[in-house]
Amino acid sequence: MKKDKKKNIIIAASGTGGHIYSGIALAREFQNKGCIHIFFINNNSASLEILNNSGFQYIAFNMVGMPRKFSFSFVIFLAKLKISFLKALKYIFYINPLAVIGTGGYLTVPVLFAAKILGKKIFIHEQNTVPGKANMLLSKIADEIFVSFNFSTKYFKNKNFIISGYPVREDIFSASKNDALKIFSLNNNIFTILVFGGSLGATKLNEVTCKAFLRFVSSSGMQVIHITGAKDFARMQKIVGVRANYRIFNYMHNIAYAYAACDIVISRSGAGTVFELKALGKYAVLIPYPYATGNHQYWNAKEIEKKGKVKVIEEKYFTEKKLLEVVEVLKLNAKKDAVKNIVKLSQKIIYEEITKCVKF
Repeated sequence: MKKDKKKNIIIAASGTGGHIYSGIALAREFQNKGCIHIFFINNNSASLEILNNSGFQYIAFNMVGMPRKFSFSFVIFLAKLKISFLKALKYIFYINPLAVIGTGGYLTVPVLFAAKILGKKIFIHEQNTVPGKANMLLSKIADEIFVSFNFSTKYFKNKNFIISGYPVREDIFSASKNDALKIFSLNNNIFTILVFGGSLGATKLNEVTCKAFLRFVSSSGMQVIHITGAKDFARMQKIVGVRANYRIFNYMHNIAYAYAACDIVISRSGAGTVFELKALGKYAVLIPYPYATGNHQYWNAKEIEKKGKVKVIEEKYFTEKKLLEVVEVLKLNAKKDAVKNIVKLSQKIIYEEITKCVKF
């Protein structure tokens, strides 16, 4: 990380895996053009694990989200905000990047303001339908704003925005179904369901799907790949026990094989998941996280809901009976679709737009 490197790019992200994975997809694209990337991330375990697995350099910050009510926690937030800002100022000056890109989360605020003060080109990517507070604030100083959904444009009126889509990891296209089923030791002739709740997991989603599918797994009516998240893994593993057609994991870095193996996906509807499902043409049942800012997961899911292929069930209506009814309909409709690559990946669009603003 030396100041004299001419093609340094900083990518700032915090919070969920969706923010970080989109940053990694962008980094891969810029890496192909000879750029060197340094991630600025929060020091939570999920972020650190993802970045350590990616092979990219990173600098970790001890930042917290802004409390909704004034309390002593708010004082702590302000103190960490100041420390993060000064730390970002120091490292941005030292690294001397061509550009700083924010892909979401509260850490992007001190980082991008520090970059602006130092005269760097700054860009933000809003992944969800309803922008978070951080990106709404940063939109006032960004050189360009990239949005994943058309729905988001109404929040950035009179701003310099580009509808780019979400940067999807190219490696999700890398696996074949036959290879994937062999890796999981599953049967090619049995209907396969993938369940996951995102990088943090989802307790109700885990519990309902597990109870709904266990009896069908026992009768060989289907087989399941279930990624529970670390929090629920031990409990779900105890419930499932040892069953021939039920594979349970706490986390999976290379989800390409799980996608390739399955016929239907049951998941939350973070922007990353929604665009991966869309890119792969997967049948899916989406259960939006009901407490997401601006209920954005619901609107993310509604953007790709398609009769007979993608069904949205709000969590308050999410029961074993409802899930099995929907899965049965999708199961009848599902076909062995060939994986079709996106005509133009979002990261390529974003790269081209940034290079118009930055001299590489």
